Amino acid sequence: MYKFKIESRNLYGYSTTFSNEVLIRAASIPTPPQSLANNAAVTASGTVGLTWSAPSSNGGSPIIDYQVSYKTGTSAFTVLATGITTTSHTASGLTPDFIYTFKVAARSLVGLSQDSTEASVRAAAIPSVPAAPTTTVNTNVSVTISWAAPHNGGSAIS
Repeated sequence: MYKFKIESRNLYGYSTTFSNEVLIRAASIPTPPQSLANNAAVTASGTVGLTWSAPSSNGGSPIIDYQVSYKTGTSAFTVLATGITTTSHTASGLTPDFIYTFKVAARSLVGLSQDSTEASVRAAAIPSVPAAPTTTVNTNVSVTISWAAPHNGGSAIS
């Protein structure tokens, strides 16, 4: 917190008093974005939809944009996208059926926030082909057909 007062001066000298005091708090980096999650309506084969909430505090300086980073397995995080001005992002071109871990940071004029909590999401793949069906004739008007369920690619088969 800083306190400021102002006085004036001309060729004849300084004013006799200062202005009223003004308190100014220096801006700080924003707090991390919150509630990073998978947007299941967007996530599909090789694509992951992400949503999050703005930081609880912008640190006194407006949020300019967001930065999304990702990793697979134990690898280091890599910046996926910067300059995101909304609280959602669609990551595409991912390897289907891989699990990706994401995190997001907010940027203000003061700097980049700490990272959000991480969210792991499977870049769903198309399901595999079901096994060959087997049939059983029950009566002259009904047949039972059954098959083994295929691998779902990380997304429930509908």
